[in-house]
Amino acid sequence: MSGLLWRTRSENEGSAEDRRMIRQVLEAAFHTSAEADLIDALRQDPEHWIPRYSIIGMTTAIPDSELETTAAAHAVLHRCTISEADAEADVLMLAPAGVLPQHHGEGGGTAVIEAALAAAQADGASLVVVYGFPDYYPRFGFEPAEAHGITAGFADQPEALQVRILDQSAPVPSGEVRLPVAYGV
Repeated sequence: MSGLLWRTRSENEGSAEDRRMIRQVLEAAFHTSAEADLIDALRQDPEHWIPRYSIIGMTTAIPDSELETTAAAHAVLHRCTISEADAEADVLMLAPAGVLPQHHGEGGGTAVIEAALAAAQADGASLVVVYGFPDYYPRFGFEPAEAHGITAGFADQPEALQVRILDQSAPVPSGEVRLPVAYGV
């Protein structure tokens, strides 16, 4: 990890500049517009979109200052559900999260993911789901979803479906993860 300093903040709802920066980060991180298009579609879905959980990671121009240079990382948590029989539980999903390729390994991904998880925990959220690299997300407290009886039809790699319990006192729902319509599945 380099000595680069990161400042995180929530996306400024309605800001064309923030939308542009997020799109730029995600398109560069994934070499496609699919994740940026997903974010745009989620923004149009007030049932699943939570603006304060769209976190931008900015590199800092001067240590210990408010001066920022560029958006280089982004992560978002949005609502999804876990369904089993007649029960349905609202939970959060971490997706997508990306970092500009030239800033990989500098702590930007960690900064935005930790900021999003901390905001959700402070707001009283109980569970976050992620479908991602099984070797990467455990550093944030994620563990295999199958250990909690959580599955997903879209999960071609079941070991990549993971959960982070934010509230140890809350019951953990079991069942199948249901994504917002924006995912097209």
